[in-house]
Amino acid sequence: MSGAADHIDKIRYPRTSFRLRRRVNADIDKLLAELRKRVHTGLHLGSGSTKLEGLINCDLFDPEADLKADAKDLSMFADGSIDLIESHHMIEHLSFADTESALKEWHRVLRPRGLLVISCPDIFRIFLKWLGYSAIYPLFPRQEKLDFIIKMLVGPQQHEGQFHRNAFDSRRMSQLFSRHGFSVEFSFSPYSERPTPSLLVIARKTGLSQ
Repeated sequence: MSGAADHIDKIRYPRTSFRLRRRVNADIDKLLAELRKRVHTGLHLGSGSTKLEGLINCDLFDPEADLKADAKDLSMFADGSIDLIESHHMIEHLSFADTESALKEWHRVLRPRGLLVISCPDIFRIFLKWLGYSAIYPLFPRQEKLDFIIKMLVGPQQHEGQFHRNAFDSRRMSQLFSRHGFSVEFSFSPYSERPTPSLLVIARKTGLSQ
């Protein structure tokens, strides 16, 4: 386990400035794949139908998950027993209170200097899309375009699991993580090729959760 720990204590993050987005995204994908190979025990929370090799894929509702688990309750894992937690497009589905509870629980199970990898819709870039299209709306009045941008923010809401209850940009995420004993080491937006502009943050457990 110590060998795995050593390998994630020192990470060379991709350079993001003056580079094409797709190349940065490709480098991030390679980095995450490599981290999953290095860790002794890692969790993928809110996995849904997406399975990440090398991690324990956890979901409260998907029957195909490796472990049925609520992201806010990881009582089956001891304090400091996890090297890496990943969660992609799940945190925005948690209420304000549930987000606080989840971060405390993730901090508890992560070992000292363990890693937390989060991606979610980027509220800053979504607002830019809204403002940009609102400005040209008188010339190109397509209400469905505005509706689609709104769904990026609040979720498509076709069933209970598609409602967004929280929103983040890099500044709010960094402040929230800092309050819970995490230090952000890397962030990039937009991450991954998807219609909703998304933020990726990699943070390290450094202190005590409040």
